[in-house]
Amino acid sequence: MIMPLSVKNQSIETSGITKDYREALCEYIWNGFEANATEVTVSYTMNSVGGIDTITISDNGDGIVFEDLSETFGAFLASRKNSLSLKVKSKANKGKGRFSFVAFASDAQWSTVYKAGNGLKKFVITLSNGNKEVLDYTTPLIVQTEHSGTDVTFWGIDGLLPESLSLENLEDVLLTEFSWYLYLNKNKKVKLTLNDQELDYKKYINSELSEEITKNIDNSSFSISLVVWQERIKEKFCCYFFDGNETVKGTDTTTFNRNTVEFNHSVFIRSSFFNGLQNVSLNNFSDQTELGQTEENQKTLRKLKKVVQEFIGQKLSAYMSGKADEEIKRMIDEKKTFPHFSDDVYGQMRKNDLIRVTKELYCLEPRIFYKLKDVQEKSLLGFLNLLLDSGERENILGIIEQIVELSPAQRQDFAQMLQKTKLENIIDTIRFIETRYQVIEILKTLVYDLTQFANERNHIQEIIEHHYWLFGEQYNLASADRPMQKALEQYLNVLYGASSPSSQLEPDAEAERRMDIFLCSARKVESTFENSMEENIVVELKAPKVPLSKKVLRQIEDYMDFVRRQPQYASLHRKWKFIAVCKSVDNDVKSQYKAFEDKGKPGLVFKVDNYEVYALTWDDIFKSFDLRHSFMLDKLNYDREALTEELTKMAEEKSRSAADELTKTAVAF
Repeated sequence: MIMPLSVKNQSIETSGITKDYREALCEYIWNGFEANATEVTVSYTMNSVGGIDTITISDNGDGIVFEDLSETFGAFLASRKNSLSLKVKSKANKGKGRFSFVAFASDAQWSTVYKAGNGLKKFVITLSNGNKEVLDYTTPLIVQTEHSGTDVTFWGIDGLLPESLSLENLEDVLLTEFSWYLYLNKNKKVKLTLNDQELDYKKYINSELSEEITKNIDNSSFSISLVVWQERIKEKFCCYFFDGNETVKGTDTTTFNRNTVEFNHSVFIRSSFFNGLQNVSLNNFSDQTELGQTEENQKTLRKLKKVVQEFIGQKLSAYMSGKADEEIKRMIDEKKTFPHFSDDVYGQMRKNDLIRVTKELYCLEPRIFYKLKDVQEKSLLGFLNLLLDSGERENILGIIEQIVELSPAQRQDFAQMLQKTKLENIIDTIRFIETRYQVIEILKTLVYDLTQFANERNHIQEIIEHHYWLFGEQYNLASADRPMQKALEQYLNVLYGASSPSSQLEPDAEAERRMDIFLCSARKVESTFENSMEENIVVELKAPKVPLSKKVLRQIEDYMDFVRRQPQYASLHRKWKFIAVCKSVDNDVKSQYKAFEDKGKPGLVFKVDNYEVYALTWDDIFKSFDLRHSFMLDKLNYDREALTEELTKMAEEKSRSAADELTKTAVAF
C-alpha cells in the first residue's frame, strides 16, 4: 500500500538533513532508544566485490504502531517525539530523522513488530530516495514472536567502505552521542552494540566520580545523576530536567563553569515534579513566575538547587583533591618549584605542612596557580613556606587576597583551612614526640630494669638501627652490625650513589671486625670561616650489663685507626666521631675526660686531627635527647609518668621474653 507524504524532493534537500553518515546513523539509533529499547545493534553485510551491501540497525523497543503511521511517518517536519541530546536531544528532529538515510543510501526499509491488543503484529515500511513523496507499507499481520522491536535496513549504499563502519571510525562518535544515556540507564542494562562489540561508556565517563542520588523534597522525589566526563565536552556544563515521561523540560548551566578547572560534568534530574512545567531553570526564578509556576514550585526548585550545588561541590572537592596531589607531585618531581626540605623528621614535618596548605589552597581556588611561570610558582611556594615557618600563617589569607579575589565563603573556608592545617601540624608534632619518648622509655626499661635479660645484638642494637635519630637527625644509617669492609662500601653508596668512587679497601685483618652502628651524613658542618666539613659517626653498643671499660674503648679506637689508614677517607674535609655507649663508665675511662674538658665536648676521651672518640653512658644519650626536645615537651605538657607506668607493667615479668616484647614494640614505631 502507498501513503502520500507532505514532502517534495526539493524540500528534503533544503530541510537541513545531515549529510554526514555518522550523524545519520545516530538519528536511527536514537529512534530505537526513544522507543524504550534496551538493546540497539548496528551491523552490515558485504557484497561480492568487498563493498557494503546493507546496513541494519536493530532494536528491541516498542516498535512502530501501525495506527499512528500517518503521524509518525506521514508528515515531514512534524514529529510527535520530543527527543533527547549532548547531545541531549533538546531540540525535536521534527520528523527529519527518518529521511537521514539519504546521506549514505538510496533506500530504507523498516521491519517492525508492535503490541496490538494482547498480541503482536508486524508490518514493513519502505522509503526510497528516488521517490520521497510516497511511503510504501504492508498490511500488519499477527506474528508469534517473543518481543516487539524494529529492524531498519539500508541498501544502495553510496560512498561507504567496511572501514567506515569499523569500531575505530565510529566508537568516538557513538560514545560522544550516547555514553551519558548508556550510563544513566545502566541499571536497565541498556547497551549499544557495533559489529558484535558492545560500546563501553566508561571510556568517556569517569565512573568513580559519577554518581546518582535520590532526594525527597516537599513530597516530590528527584533522581539526580552527576556525569563526570573523562575529556572536555563542547557544551557548557548543564543540568537537564526530565519529567516522568523522560521528556526534556528544560536545560540550565550548573554555575560550575570555571575555565581553570577541568571538571567536565553534566547533571540529569528526573522527576514527575516537572510534569506540566516548561523551560525549567534553577537560576532564573523570575522567568519561572512569568511561566505561571506557583510559589510552592519555586520554593521546591530553590531547595533542589541547593541540593544540586552541594552534590556537585562534594564531587568537585574529591576531584580537586586528586588533581592537587598530581600537581604538587609535579611541583616536587618535575618542575622543581617546591622548596627543598631536609630528610630529617623536622624537615619532613615542615614539608608535609606546606603540602597540606598548598593542597587546600589549590582545591579552594586553583586560579591562584593558573598559568604561573615556574619562577613565579617557586616564589609563591617559597613565600608560603616562610610564613608557615615564621608562625605567621594567618597572614597568608591577606596576601592571597592580593593575588585573587575571594568570595566571603571562600575567605571563610581558607581561614578554616589555615587553622585546620595548623592543628594537623600540631597533631603530627605530638605524635612525633610521643613516639620518641616511648622509644626512650623502652630503652631505659631494657637498660636499667631488664639488665640481665637484654643483650646487645637482639635488643639494644635492633632498636637503635630503627631509631638512629638518638645520635642525630641529620644522619643516614649506613650499616648495622656488618663487617667494616661492607660498611665502608655502603658508606660511599649512601653519600655518592651510583657515581661513588672506588670502595676497594686495603687488605687488613681489622676489616673483618664488626661495627654495631655506622651513621654517616653528607651534612656540612662549619669548621672555620668559609670552610665546611662532612660529618660521620660510628657507634659501638654493648649489652646493659657490660660497663664501658678500657677494653671496650680500645675496640672503638681500633675502628678509628682502621678508618685513618684508608686513603679514600683521609680528606681534611671529613670529620669522624667514634662513640662507645654503655650503661656505666668505669673510673679508668672517666679519668680521660679531664684531658679534654677545655674542648667543651662532654664525653670526649681522645682526639687526633679530625677524629674524635667519645665514651658515653645511656643516661648521657637520654639526657641529650631531653635537652634537645625540652621546648616541645614543655609546650605539649607530655605525661611521661603515665607512659613510664605503662611500660613498667610490660616489664613486670623479669625475663628474656619481656625484653623481646619491648624490643618489638619499639621497632614497630
